[in-house]
Amino acid sequence: MKVKEVMHGIIRVPSSATVVDAAVVMDAKDIAWVLVEENGVIVGIVTEKDLLRKIVAKGIDPSKVRVKDIESSPLITIDENSSLSEASEKMARHKIRRLVVTSDSRFVGVITAKDISNNVNYLLTKGAMAYLPSYYP
Repeated sequence: MKVKEVMHGIIRVPSSATVVDAAVVMDAKDIAWVLVEENGVIVGIVTEKDLLRKIVAKGIDPSKVRVKDIESSPLITIDENSSLSEASEKMARHKIRRLVVTSDSRFVGVITAKDISNNVNYLLTKGAMAYLPSYYP
């Protein structure tokens, strides 16, 4: 299975957005990350973990901090035609849970460790079903 088959679309906020703005977008879209855009270019990523460690744990007012001040950059990317296994290995190597997906050097999506886990479990279960007797639905 390829990355492009399970990736999410691009969700972005301007670099001038506050951390509260980013959290509102994450909540509305039910995601744990947003990409940070500056002058029309995606330059970083902010995750729930960033919000917890860089803001909440330090008692900082999230309405007074811009996402550009807590973003992770440079972005770690993977090509949309890479396998889920390659994506998983890259995440493990970089100790991250999200990769920005590219196509011809353009950002086209994001894949998460949860996306990989959910799809690998599905594929394993689907493969195991082939070995069950036919009376199992």
